[in-house]
Formats: sequence, structure tokens, C-alpha cells
Amino acid sequence: MGWQIWVIAALVLAILELFMLDFTFLMLGLAALATAAIAAFLPAELAIQIGGFGVFVILLLVLVRPWAQRHMNPKGRAVGNVAANIGRTAKALTEISPEGGRVKIGGDEWTGRTDGGAIPAGSNVVVVAIDGATAVVQPLADSQPRNYPPSSQQTH
Repeated sequence: MGWQIWVIAALVLAILELFMLDFTFLMLGLAALATAAIAAFLPAELAIQIGGFGVFVILLLVLVRPWAQRHMNPKGRAVGNVAANIGRTAKALTEISPEGGRVKIGGDEWTGRTDGGAIPAGSNVVVVAIDGATAVVQPLADSQPRNYPPSSQQTH
């Protein structure tokens, strides 16, 4: 198989990576490029090229992919999800009670509640948990997180 086929395969895999964004197809594409380079300079039989491709894939997936994932997203999967709001300060837009209220976290308005006494509107609060689409808050002076039952949105 000519090196051109490996380059085409690398391009197709790079395009697939644009849709997946988890570095798997990128590693396959880089392995195809490495195989293309070897096939271009050292003409080898198809079985040797496929074997070389396999070795490159394993090395890249085991050694390079984890490193790339750590450096591209050092905070892990929590970035961009609602659990990233835990620990952030917010402003009470309305009175917040155990029954509910409204808080502003960053630029977003959330439903809020507290497990303690009522918090007056305008108070600074801290988000101690996310329960579904509700931010559980405490007054800023009383910001030690309490134990809450785990929910699908809460990571700590």
C-alpha cells in the first residue's frame, strides 16, 4: 500500500477527531502519518506497514493521549458543568428560604434554596451544592459546606 493511502487515512481520522474531541482519532491519524512516512522512505510490505501502524497506535494511545488530555483540560470533566459552581459566591436576588428563592451566580440567574434560616435579598452567599437545577446556598459568613445527599449534578 502506498504512503498516499496512509496520508488520506490520516486526514479522514483528523476530520473525525474534530467531531469527537477526545484525542482518540487524532492518535490514530498520527499513527497513520508515521506509517506513511515509513512507507514513503522504506518501502515495506502491507503486513509490515499494518504492524507498524498498530505499534504506533498503541504507543500514542497509551503515552501521548493521556498527557494531551491532561494539558488540554487540566481541571478535568467538571469544567463547564454546573458542579463547577460549587464554592462560588453569588448574590441573593430575592429572599432565599428552604422553599426557594433566586440567586445570581456569575451572570446567570438560578433557583436557589437554603437548608438554614431565610437569607435576605441582596446578601452575598456561597454555593455549597447543586441539587438538579437548584443552587443550595448559605450566607457567605457561614460558608462551611454541609453534607448533602449525592445528586447526579454534584461532584466534590
